[in-house]
Amino acid sequence: MVNVIASARNSRQAIETLMSENIEILFLDIRLQNETGFDLLKQIRNYRGSIIFVTAFDEYGIQAIKFSATDYLLKPLDTQELLLAVEKAAVKKKERHREMQIDMLIQSFENIQNQGQKKIALPEASEIRYVPINEIIFCRSDNSYTTFYIKSVGQITVSKPINEYETLLAPYGFVRAQRELFH
Repeated sequence: MVNVIASARNSRQAIETLMSENIEILFLDIRLQNETGFDLLKQIRNYRGSIIFVTAFDEYGIQAIKFSATDYLLKPLDTQELLLAVEKAAVKKKERHREMQIDMLIQSFENIQNQGQKKIALPEASEIRYVPINEIIFCRSDNSYTTFYIKSVGQITVSKPINEYETLLAPYGFVRAQRELFH
């Protein structure tokens, strides 16, 4: 479902709206009064939502791609293409959310590491367990799952691949061993 939150006739109105509202998808025309949609994009580099160009001018497609647009729709709009573009935006939102979670985890971990605390957050199905890093014996990968073997707790399995933890644990002497070593 798409809810239209606002519309704007020029860059100034668009910027004001983007600053005051939580806009997840920006539908942007290439030609705006005395400027272009690309002029607007140069002013909102910190915008984290999806951008879908909607225009009658197909010669701007390559430029739209360079600006990392989610999609590029030509007028008159085809309903099916519009729905597909919105679906793409939803997928991108999930990817951005996941990237933000990983970034926050890394930042939190770096802060904890700098403060002398040595714990890691392991999200299980029903709770997040905070485990001292010096209690971790080893980790085992099973596709998109990682099982942590911990001295005092036993096993904790999380639904994230081991490569997400590899960088976090490297400063503590953890190295990634190939499966062949364990056969």
